[in-house]
Parts: sequence; C-alpha cells; structure tokens
Amino acid sequence: MFKLNKWVWIVCCFFLLGGCATQQQKSNSAMDAMQISEVKDAKYWYQLGQSYQKKEDYSEAVIAYEKALALDTENAEIYNAMGIVYSILDEHELAIQLIYEAIRHEPMASHLYNNLGFAFLRRGHASEAAGAFNRALKLDPDNRHARHNLATAYKEMGCKDNEPCGQWQEPVQP
Repeated sequence: MFKLNKWVWIVCCFFLLGGCATQQQKSNSAMDAMQISEVKDAKYWYQLGQSYQKKEDYSEAVIAYEKALALDTENAEIYNAMGIVYSILDEHELAIQLIYEAIRHEPMASHLYNNLGFAFLRRGHASEAAGAFNRALKLDPDNRHARHNLATAYKEMGCKDNEPCGQWQEPVQP
C-alpha cells in the first residue's frame, strides 16, 4: 500500500510541476509579445512586414508596416511596400497614394514607378500604367520588370507584338 501511495504522490507532483512549467512558458510568451510590440526600430517592423507579405498574411504585413511608418515617415520603401500590399488587396486608390508618397521621397527610383504602374494596371487603367512603366524605363532601361509590365499594359490597350499604340498618358498624382 505504501509503494502505491508513493507512486501516486510522485505522479501527482510530476503533473503539478509540469503544469507550472506550462504556465511559465505561457507567461514568457505574453511578455515576449509585449516586448516585441515595444520595439522602436522601423527597420525591424519593415522586415517583419516583408516576412508577413511573403507568407501572404497581408493584414499582419500592413500592421507591421504601419508601425514602421510611425517610426520613420521618410522611408520610401515602407510606403512602397504598403502600396504593393494595398494593391494586392484591391485598395487601388490607397495603393497609388502610398506609392506616390514613396516617389516623393525617392523620385529617381525606377522600381517605384514600376510599382505605381502595377497599381494602375490592377486598377484597370492600362494607359496610366504604361506611362508609369515608361517612366521606370527612362530611369533604368534595364528594368526587366518594367519592360515586361509595359508589354502587359500595351496588350491590355489593344497593342500587338509589344508595339506602342494609341496614346498612353503620364500618371497624374492625385
């Protein structure tokens, strides 16, 4: 009888201590989350947003980018990344505004005009998209993404064989 009670006692203590360890882990996770939310580094939040964006968790990406932007309002890449996410989410007006803000900070960055064209293309404005892609190619003639996207815009405009047709227009900032 004594041996059975001893084993019951040991098993109960084991489960009791195991529960304490689990509770401690939960407590540490909550503290880690609280400490992370207090991070005051825009680069950290930007990189976290990029990570969420790659996982296609766009709502979390936006939250991270907003935190990055709150810490660094001059960073064109944060505006650009948010613009891309909002374009994917079919929030085209907001996407275009954010990418224009990125361009305001870095007016000679070809990739920003390419992304602006992408937003216009997703919005259904192929002519303005073509204008943005052309601007991207003027800044960087080797921008393969802009060249491919320009061909897509021309196709949507009814052009054949990547030849310009009709009148494309320069995008006008809202």
